[in-house]
Amino acid sequence: MKKKYQELLAVLIILFIYIGIFLKPTLIIESGINSLNIFKTKLFPSIFPFFVLSYLILDLGLATKISNKLNFIIKKLFNIEGEATFIILVSIISGFPSGSKYIATLYNKKRISKNTANYLLTFTHFANPLFVLGTCGIILNNILLAYKILFIQIISNIILGIILRPKSSESFKISPYKANSFLEALPNAINEAVKLLLFMLGSITFFMFLAKLISSFFNLNPFITTIITGLLDLTSGISLVGNLSLDLTIKGLIILSFITFGSLSVHIQVLNNIKEQDISYKYFLMGRIIQTALALLLYLIF
Repeated sequence: MKKKYQELLAVLIILFIYIGIFLKPTLIIESGINSLNIFKTKLFPSIFPFFVLSYLILDLGLATKISNKLNFIIKKLFNIEGEATFIILVSIISGFPSGSKYIATLYNKKRISKNTANYLLTFTHFANPLFVLGTCGIILNNILLAYKILFIQIISNIILGIILRPKSSESFKISPYKANSFLEALPNAINEAVKLLLFMLGSITFFMFLAKLISSFFNLNPFITTIITGLLDLTSGISLVGNLSLDLTIKGLIILSFITFGSLSVHIQVLNNIKEQDISYKYFLMGRIIQTALALLLYLIF
């Protein structure tokens, strides 16, 4: 999109929000309360511990040891090695947007190359297992379907990584790394995790308010409201899926679509994570489009 069109779109969105603030001020309060409730009951409990542990592993220098143990598997699947192994593993365990954060962190520390960083952006978009099995399982009232969504989301990413894998393994000299002590690493881990989570809360609140404003102004039906909300913020959209009068299979399909594409809220979080590094967002966007198509195909097949 050309710069002038980007500026025009930004102006229109800002004007729309300003009008909404004056005409429907209670929506701001409602959005803030709802997003905070979603954050404290669904996101923070399931993500914060994983983020802290992952940062501890990085700061204590354990990432290299973990990578060395699992390199033979990652090398066969994705034709990459080194601490890229750690990024893939911890992305599966922690969930997005941790993948982009670890990619940016290790790239900044010169632990992975630029090509590897861009490649990893395409397929390290894994949903947090606790969020899928807990939150999505409760919303769908079907734990087996939640397992199916989690399984397909992981498999579609792995397939994507294999499809886009580099033809030759890149030789990259890893710079020396000085590990911190536990007492130094723990405060850093907590600070980094809190900063990342606070930005998540801010993006969720903004896009939830925008979604509510669009739905309110245009008097949209529940289904369209859910789709628009999910495209803007997947957590808010998923919370509305349970209220739809649809077949359970269709509800699962909608939730899977929200998770694999990531919503604008997650895309903004990824952009924030990589903004200070020479890493291209287009790889992440391309990955989400292809992964969504793969995941929906697998969902229908299974």
